[in-house]
Amino acid sequence: MTKLASLIPPPGTNKYELAIVAAREARRLNEWIRRTQETLPGKVPAVALERTIRVEVPFHYEDVVE
Repeated sequence: MTKLASLIPPPGTNKYELAIVAAREARRLNEWIRRTQETLPGKVPAVALERTIRVEVPFHYEDVVE
């Protein structure tokens, strides 16, 4: 189970960006659970947020060419 203290983002982190990345990770995890019928220890949104804060979720910015 995820402890609340582990879900506090580090200083200087953009909270909105963190929420978007964690939401996408939660969707990915939910899809994985549906396909494999496996379970996760804890709730999916909390696990996704924890993985995002620990930088275990890869993400990058796309360059916009105008």
